[in-house]
Amino acid sequence: MDGTVQTPSGTVPRVAAHPSVNGNGAARHLHDEWLEEYEAGVFMKLKDLGDGTRELMRVRFSKTRFGEHQAENWWKENREKVYERYNVRTSQRASSAASTHSA
Repeated sequence: MDGTVQTPSGTVPRVAAHPSVNGNGAARHLHDEWLEEYEAGVFMKLKDLGDGTRELMRVRFSKTRFGEHQAENWWKENREKVYERYNVRTSQRASSAASTHSA
């Protein structure tokens, strides 16, 4: 396969569906969210808010490294360190809105 598709009007490049391209072919802005491994088995999904702060979208724990109670205890002990390291917005710190999930 050469990366093209034969159509009645001629040969056109094959375009694979990709989540960063919307229906009209324009790229969507996706670089403001990312996944980062904080330490072995602890994954943070973060969003840059554009004002120097970030939103902690999700915290996930590897099932092979953490049991449910271990993950809860890790979060209780390390939440403030995570917020400080990633400059998580103040309102989120107060509400403890970030939930923990086992991966």
